[in-house]
Amino acid sequence: MPSQREIAQHLDMSERNCRDVLKSLNIDWTESTLDEIRTAYIRDLREKAAGRGGSQVELLNAARIEESTVKAANGRLAYHEKLGTLVPTADATFALSDWASFANREYQSGFEKLIQELENGLKVSIERTTVARIAESTISRIGGYADKLGRRLAGGSQAIQSAATDSDS
Repeated sequence: MPSQREIAQHLDMSERNCRDVLKSLNIDWTESTLDEIRTAYIRDLREKAAGRGGSQVELLNAARIEESTVKAANGRLAYHEKLGTLVPTADATFALSDWASFANREYQSGFEKLIQELENGLKVSIERTTVARIAESTISRIGGYADKLGRRLAGGSQAIQSAATDSDS
Protein backbone atom coordinates (compact mmCIF):
# COMPACT_ATOMS: atom_id res chain seq x y z
CA MET A 1 0.00 0.00 0.00
CA PRO A 2 1.19 3.54 -0.75
CA SER A 3 2.28 6.06 1.85
CA GLN A 4 0.49 9.35 2.34
CA ARG A 5 3.45 11.10 0.69
CA GLU A 6 3.09 8.89 -2.39
CA ILE A 7 -0.68 9.49 -2.50
CA ALA A 8 -0.15 13.26 -2.18
CA GLN A 9 2.40 13.25 -5.01
CA HIS A 10 0.15 11.08 -7.15
CA LEU A 11 -2.82 13.46 -6.65
CA ASP A 12 -0.59 16.56 -6.95
CA MET A 13 -1.30 18.01 -3.51
CA SER A 14 0.33 18.60 -0.16
CA GLU A 15 0.44 15.85 2.45
CA ARG A 16 -1.76 17.91 4.75
CA ASN A 17 -4.36 18.39 2.01
CA CYS A 18 -4.08 14.71 1.16
CA ARG A 19 -4.94 13.73 4.75
CA ASP A 20 -8.01 16.01 4.63
CA VAL A 21 -9.12 14.62 1.26
CA LEU A 22 -8.73 11.02 2.38
CA LYS A 23 -10.68 11.77 5.52
CA SER A 24 -13.52 13.47 3.59
CA LEU A 25 -13.64 10.52 1.17
CA ASN A 26 -13.72 8.05 4.09
CA ILE A 27 -10.82 6.15 2.59
CA ASP A 28 -8.46 4.04 4.68
CA TRP A 29 -5.23 4.75 2.82
CA THR A 30 -3.52 1.81 4.52
CA GLU A 31 -5.89 -0.62 2.78
CA SER A 32 -6.50 1.11 -0.58
CA THR A 33 -4.48 1.16 -3.77
CA LEU A 34 -3.45 4.32 -5.60
CA ASP A 35 -5.94 3.47 -8.34
CA GLU A 36 -8.84 3.17 -5.85
CA ILE A 37 -7.88 6.42 -4.14
CA ARG A 38 -7.49 8.28 -7.46
CA THR A 39 -10.86 6.97 -8.72
CA ALA A 40 -12.64 8.02 -5.50
CA TYR A 41 -10.97 11.44 -5.65
CA ILE A 42 -11.96 12.01 -9.29
CA ARG A 43 -15.54 10.94 -8.65
CA ASP A 44 -15.73 13.31 -5.67
CA LEU A 45 -14.42 16.16 -7.83
CA ARG A 46 -17.02 15.36 -10.51
CA GLU A 47 -19.84 15.38 -7.94
CA LYS A 48 -18.69 18.73 -6.63
CA ALA A 49 -18.38 20.17 -10.12
CA ALA A 50 -21.91 18.98 -10.93
CA GLY A 51 -23.23 20.71 -7.83
CA ARG A 52 -24.05 17.49 -6.00
CA GLY A 53 -21.23 17.33 -3.49
CA GLY A 54 -19.20 19.42 -1.12
CA SER A 55 -19.81 20.94 2.26
CA GLN A 56 -21.69 24.00 1.01
CA VAL A 57 -24.04 22.21 -1.39
CA GLU A 58 -26.89 21.81 1.10
CA LEU A 59 -26.66 25.49 2.06
CA LEU A 60 -26.54 26.49 -1.60
CA ASN A 61 -29.55 24.32 -2.43
CA ALA A 62 -31.50 25.74 0.53
CA ALA A 63 -30.65 29.28 -0.63
CA ARG A 64 -31.80 28.44 -4.17
CA ILE A 65 -35.06 26.98 -2.88
CA GLU A 66 -35.67 30.02 -0.69
CA GLU A 67 -34.92 32.35 -3.61
CA SER A 68 -37.33 30.42 -5.84
CA THR A 69 -40.02 30.52 -3.14
CA VAL A 70 -39.64 34.28 -2.70
CA LYS A 71 -39.63 34.82 -6.47
CA ALA A 72 -42.83 32.75 -6.82
CA ALA A 73 -44.53 34.62 -3.96
CA ASN A 74 -43.61 37.97 -5.48
CA GLY A 75 -44.91 36.74 -8.82
CA ARG A 76 -48.25 35.82 -7.25
CA LEU A 77 -48.44 39.23 -5.60
CA ALA A 78 -47.70 40.98 -8.90
CA TYR A 79 -50.30 38.81 -10.63
CA HIS A 80 -53.00 39.61 -8.06
CA GLU A 81 -52.04 43.27 -8.13
CA LYS A 82 -52.62 43.32 -11.91
CA LEU A 83 -55.97 41.58 -11.43
CA GLY A 84 -56.92 44.01 -8.70
CA THR A 85 -57.63 41.20 -6.25
CA LEU A 86 -55.32 42.35 -3.46
CA VAL A 87 -57.18 43.68 -0.42
CA PRO A 88 -55.54 46.44 1.63
CA THR A 89 -55.28 45.57 5.33
CA ALA A 90 -57.38 48.59 6.30
CA ASP A 91 -60.20 47.35 4.07
CA ALA A 92 -59.93 43.82 5.43
CA THR A 93 -59.93 45.14 9.00
CA PHE A 94 -63.04 47.22 8.28
CA ALA A 95 -64.75 44.23 6.63
CA LEU A 96 -64.12 42.04 9.68
CA SER A 97 -65.42 44.69 12.05
CA ASP A 98 -68.44 45.38 9.84
CA TRP A 99 -69.24 41.66 9.59
CA ALA A 100 -69.00 41.26 13.38
CA SER A 101 -71.35 44.20 13.91
CA PHE A 102 -73.87 42.79 11.42
CA ALA A 103 -73.62 39.28 12.90
CA ASN A 104 -74.09 40.63 16.42
CA ARG A 105 -77.21 42.57 15.43
CA GLU A 106 -78.60 39.43 13.79
CA TYR A 107 -77.85 37.34 16.87
CA GLN A 108 -79.57 39.88 19.12
CA SER A 109 -82.57 40.00 16.81
CA GLY A 110 -82.68 36.20 16.66
CA PHE A 111 -82.58 35.90 20.44
CA GLU A 112 -85.41 38.40 20.78
CA LYS A 113 -87.54 36.59 18.18
CA LEU A 114 -86.87 33.28 19.92
CA ILE A 115 -87.92 34.73 23.29
CA GLN A 116 -91.13 36.15 21.79
CA GLU A 117 -91.99 32.83 20.09
CA LEU A 118 -91.40 30.90 23.32
CA GLU A 119 -93.44 33.36 25.39
CA ASN A 120 -96.34 33.35 22.90
CA GLY A 121 -96.29 29.62 22.25
CA LEU A 122 -95.83 28.45 25.83
CA LYS A 123 -97.69 31.32 27.48
CA VAL A 124 -94.76 31.97 29.82
CA SER A 125 -92.68 34.97 30.74
CA ILE A 126 -88.94 34.62 30.14
CA GLU A 127 -86.49 36.57 32.29
CA ARG A 128 -84.72 38.94 29.88
CA THR A 129 -81.69 39.53 32.14
CA THR A 130 -80.60 35.87 31.98
CA VAL A 131 -80.99 35.76 28.22
CA ALA A 132 -79.24 39.12 27.86
CA ARG A 133 -76.30 37.96 30.00
CA ILE A 134 -75.77 34.88 27.81
CA ALA A 135 -76.36 36.68 24.51
CA GLU A 136 -74.19 39.68 25.41
CA SER A 137 -71.33 37.39 26.43
CA THR A 138 -71.47 35.63 23.05
CA ILE A 139 -71.78 38.89 21.14
CA SER A 140 -68.91 40.42 23.07
CA ARG A 141 -66.61 37.49 22.21
CA ILE A 142 -67.49 37.73 18.53
CA GLY A 143 -66.78 41.46 18.45
CA GLY A 144 -63.57 41.01 20.45
CA TYR A 145 -62.30 38.32 18.11
CA ALA A 146 -63.03 40.45 15.04
CA ASP A 147 -61.14 43.36 16.65
CA LYS A 148 -58.20 41.07 17.45
CA LEU A 149 -58.06 39.83 13.85
CA GLY A 150 -58.23 43.40 12.60
CA ARG A 151 -55.31 44.45 14.82
CA ARG A 152 -53.27 41.49 13.63
CA LEU A 153 -53.96 42.34 10.02
CA ALA A 154 -53.11 45.99 10.53
CA GLY A 155 -49.95 45.14 12.50
CA GLY A 156 -48.98 42.30 10.24
CA SER A 157 -46.53 40.94 12.81
CA GLN A 158 -48.48 37.90 13.99
CA ALA A 159 -50.05 35.09 12.09
CA ILE A 160 -53.83 34.91 12.31
CA GLN A 161 -55.15 31.90 14.23
CA SER A 162 -58.40 30.23 13.41
CA ALA A 163 -61.35 30.98 15.66
CA ALA A 164 -61.47 27.33 16.71
CA THR A 165 -58.01 27.51 18.29
CA ASP A 166 -58.43 30.93 19.85
CA SER A 167 -59.44 31.16 23.50
CA ASP A 168 -62.39 33.25 24.60
CA SER A 169 -61.50 36.89 25.17
